[in-house]
Amino acid sequence: MEPVTLRADGLRLVAWEQRHMPDLARIYADPLIERFLVMPLPWAGTARERFVWLQERHWQAGNPRWAVEDEDGSLVGSMALTKSFPYESTITYVTAPWARGRGVAQRAIRAAVQFGFDNLGAKRIAWDAIVGNHASRLAAIRTGFTVEGIARNGVYQRGESKDCWVGGVLPGEVRGRENPPGGYEILKKQAGFFMAERQELETDATGLRLRQIRETDLDDLAASCADELTQRWVDLPKHYERADADWWFGICRQRWERGETVLFVLADDADRYCGSVELSLGALGEAELAYFCSPWARGRGWMTAASRRLCRLGFEELGLERIEWRAVVGNEASRRVAEKVGFAIEGTRRRIPHGADGRLDSWVGSLLPEDLS
Repeated sequence: MEPVTLRADGLRLVAWEQRHMPDLARIYADPLIERFLVMPLPWAGTARERFVWLQERHWQAGNPRWAVEDEDGSLVGSMALTKSFPYESTITYVTAPWARGRGVAQRAIRAAVQFGFDNLGAKRIAWDAIVGNHASRLAAIRTGFTVEGIARNGVYQRGESKDCWVGGVLPGEVRGRENPPGGYEILKKQAGFFMAERQELETDATGLRLRQIRETDLDDLAASCADELTQRWVDLPKHYERADADWWFGICRQRWERGETVLFVLADDADRYCGSVELSLGALGEAELAYFCSPWARGRGWMTAASRRLCRLGFEELGLERIEWRAVVGNEASRRVAEKVGFAIEGTRRRIPHGADGRLDSWVGSLLPEDLS
């Protein structure tokens, strides 16, 4: 196959040339690109010297490789289709750091996918991305791809196996500029949040801030979870030990990377762990708030302040429209926190699963943006 130039709403997808190499080197030197690409880095030596020749060979084998150019001819990304199975090609793409936020990937994806359907005989275009690459995932969803699941240890990146999201698009499913998926603005907000550098949160309680969980917190986490009151009300392993905290630490990182949860720990002036507060994302625009306080930090009003701050983050930065809360009937302390934050207690759900305790009745409530006190 000879190289084909495509036009894509102000972009051109062209065959690679030596003139692109300086800007491509800048792209591959970007920390975010390094985090999610699987290729060996730094990009130098033979790999760089033979790059254009190798792209020509790919074209000859029926695997298109494009440099994505802006109207002025400057490099703003890359796009590729690779035959993976009969009637299926896999798409890969990169956006230059200086072109992010302009819809470059979306415009180029539409052109490349249509080329695959029209000229390569593809009946499915597959996509994958290392879990945590929310920008790639958002671009795929915006252009019509369905995220179909997670392939555990699905890619091998420079000596380490990584989980990856997988998905695909079929003919007739490509979404144009005027046809975003439902809830796209919420998806966009959440992708931006999870791609950004993790932040610390100030609260309106003296001496309290919210930060990410650290390995140095795990002894205090284990002690908090083994506490009699915590054990009574929170669904946790009985006889909680440090090994349980180690396991939870790994799960927290994994769920954050997947965009499933936003968890912060309460930290005092000495930076000591004093409890956890978490939003578990569910249906689009919804989440559930959960929390528990360490024994040595109770009675200060900190959990109310922490919950209020995290709910505000949920509404403002995650695009949430409704936050749910529940607690085992009788957990008056949790209910007081919820009511002070502004939750409306809606009633009792009977026989909700609660770990080793079987099924227990739970109070349930909800918080809307206008309820936040």
